[in-house]
Amino acid sequence: MSINKTKLVAAFGAYYNPEGQNMQRLMSMIRQKTVTPTYAQPIIHDGEVYKSASTLFTEVVQAFQKKFTPKGDLEFIPNEIPLHQVKIDIALYPDDVNGSWAGFLGSITEAERKNWPVVRYMIEQEVIPQLHQDMEMKAYFKGSYVAPTEGTPGTAAGAIDGIQKKLDAALAETEVTKKAQAVTLSEAITKTNAFDMIEEFAENIDETLDGTAMTIYMSKKILKWYLQDKRNTHGQDINYKAEKLTIDFSDNVKLVSLPSMSGSDYVWATPDLNFKYIRRKNGMNPPVVETLQREVYLMLDWWEGIGFQYNPLIYVYKPV
Repeated sequence: MSINKTKLVAAFGAYYNPEGQNMQRLMSMIRQKTVTPTYAQPIIHDGEVYKSASTLFTEVVQAFQKKFTPKGDLEFIPNEIPLHQVKIDIALYPDDVNGSWAGFLGSITEAERKNWPVVRYMIEQEVIPQLHQDMEMKAYFKGSYVAPTEGTPGTAAGAIDGIQKKLDAALAETEVTKKAQAVTLSEAITKTNAFDMIEEFAENIDETLDGTAMTIYMSKKILKWYLQDKRNTHGQDINYKAEKLTIDFSDNVKLVSLPSMSGSDYVWATPDLNFKYIRRKNGMNPPVVETLQREVYLMLDWWEGIGFQYNPLIYVYKPV
């Protein structure tokens, strides 16, 4: 990592002149906060793979006869959600802020460069917010794990397997006890039919799940279309509620937009307890900051994974 002050020097000069500048005059770009994992059931797990099993019991009822005729089988269906180790490595020379308007982020009294204001500012105001944006916008839905090439930095999208990859894999399963439910809509979702199409999607959910807390997930664009179409179609109805984010006549089925699904036309749903977010510990260790020969190194690593416990309880509309 380098501190690029080219434009700052061109505008304000290659020197530091104290004029009351401080961190309040530094404006960071707006970044997306973490949203997607907040809807999943959090689980703390020490290993690299979270293993669970679902049970399936076959039909037991039969017509009476006096002879004993046993009937009914119990099957255990294994499931795995892998965790991936993710990291941040950053190296910088804090001295690079000197000779510029941003020189106040340096220090003339502190010999230990890892304690300079620029390092604290970078961690609190830049690195941690960027971490959340990278995971939300590139990993949690769109991610596809790529094994690292030694000595070469990887991408945020290659850090973990995201939800879309899990949905595609579940749809492609050939074994019925591991396969997700594919939902086919009569029309592709558009701005003028989104309300009907989302209701049509909800009608594909098995009636045996009535009363089960479920969430239908989509992009912000599609949820906005849904609300606009509902307003345009039913806005004059006496029972119309603009803020209502549940399926009509199914208040247990919520509608949620995920920033991670930006640009995607997938729609998917599952019972709330079937959606899992796995971490090795609650929270995150503070980053390790070290100094060597005036260069400061920031290191942070953790384990996490996201997925589902039982694929047949996932409903997926996958656009053509």
